[in-house]
Amino acid sequence: MYFSLSAEGKKKASKYKIDELKIKKSQKWDRKWHVLIFDIEDKHKIKREALRGKLKQLGLYQLQKSVWVCPYEFKKEMQLLRDFFGLESKEMKVINAFEIEDDTSLRKFFNL
Repeated sequence: MYFSLSAEGKKKASKYKIDELKIKKSQKWDRKWHVLIFDIEDKHKIKREALRGKLKQLGLYQLQKSVWVCPYEFKKEMQLLRDFFGLESKEMKVINAFEIEDDTSLRKFFNL
């Protein structure tokens, strides 16, 4: 026997995954900053605002309007968000950085 979800069922299943999404905090910081940048057109403003809300809920730090930072690896979680919101890689990118200039506020935010 084989079961498959309809398009609507897949959408609902994705929403459940998004609602339960969490970024795992590692025991020891690897001293890398994980940065998410995005550029979503004004015609998709609702997606952009929903993404910002989810990033805030996940505990990321908003460095600039479309630049969010976290000290924990989050590539898989961001791929899930990209898929859920139907964004292309040119609209949303993950960067791993060894240094962010004047990261005092970041370290304080994440208790590092």
